[in-house]
Amino acid sequence: MNGLKCFVKMTWIFYPLVLAVLMYLLLPFFPDFTEYVVSRVLFKIVTVPLGFVTSLLPFSFTELLVITALPLVVTAVVLFVMRMKKTDSKKRTAIKAARCVAGFLSFAALMYMLCHGANYYRRTASELMELDTSPKSAEQLTELCMYLGEKAAQARSEITDSSAEYVFSEDMFTELSRAGNGYDKLVAEHPWLWTSVWRQKPVQLSYLWSYTGIVGMYFPFFAECNVNIEQPDYAIPFTAAHESAHSRGVAFEDECNFYAFLSCINSDYPEYRYSGYLNGFIFCANALHDYDKELWEQAWSVVTDGMRADIVADNDYIDRFANTVIDGPGDLDINPWEAAGDINDAFIKSQGVTDGALSYDRVTELILAYYYTEK
Repeated sequence: MNGLKCFVKMTWIFYPLVLAVLMYLLLPFFPDFTEYVVSRVLFKIVTVPLGFVTSLLPFSFTELLVITALPLVVTAVVLFVMRMKKTDSKKRTAIKAARCVAGFLSFAALMYMLCHGANYYRRTASELMELDTSPKSAEQLTELCMYLGEKAAQARSEITDSSAEYVFSEDMFTELSRAGNGYDKLVAEHPWLWTSVWRQKPVQLSYLWSYTGIVGMYFPFFAECNVNIEQPDYAIPFTAAHESAHSRGVAFEDECNFYAFLSCINSDYPEYRYSGYLNGFIFCANALHDYDKELWEQAWSVVTDGMRADIVADNDYIDRFANTVIDGPGDLDINPWEAAGDINDAFIKSQGVTDGALSYDRVTELILAYYYTEK
């Protein structure tokens, strides 16, 4: 018995890691269990109170962690070195430090799986919403593009009649606080989308963040949605709604884009409807361009001067940050935009998504399916 107690005492810090690994390996084979037990129950139990607490304060805990992480690590290393110099039992001190690090990483692995990773293995949006995702014709895609473009033009006319780039009339905190409005209507029909995370956080260092090409991030350990506010204003509501989808238990990027689209077009606020329709139009028009350029030109005919100004602003935003190169050691040159994109692509692929970052664009299939299901 003493041997068993000693074994448990020595190994318990690894139990969360073992559970996380088992979830990673086994949940893909049990989508119903993942859907109804993990994603709809365990995920909510952990993230709902956590997200509610982090939503109470307006600043980004994730951004604060990024800023303080290096000083904290350096401080911890210095304290460890000082402790090692003073102690008479260096081996014991080193083992304690190693166990602390191992325990932290073990718990973090389980938290990641509960707060995000497991949601990759739940039922898909098309299954939950009974959408027909069978292939559609180019003509059907053209019809959808023109519909989305016309709705975007209508929504833009409700917020401004200017042909210049759209700029928010409200402050950023007010605009981001509206991200859940459209979801409130979706939750009535799709209750699995409910959450208590009501505040999307504007990142104050968004200018620097823009060099990575990342416009939004859900940080599962805080159940926190972070939004890059350097991007053009028209795109910010859609980004906020996308990150909100992650906080509601959606992992796949194309599905987050889809739910962001649905929440935006159902919003009471025209700037959200505009962002949803225009982003939906851009996704679908890009897919149409790759298939049939003549039909793309037909669809593009509904784009107004104001919509064109916002699209140009988005392209200018990308051009400002995408081509920056940092001189690395030796002959190594680093492009932060490309490096961050490669890391994001590798991370998404590690979750079993074979096309990686390209999966964002698969939202076109879902919008098409939804349009012809509801029609």
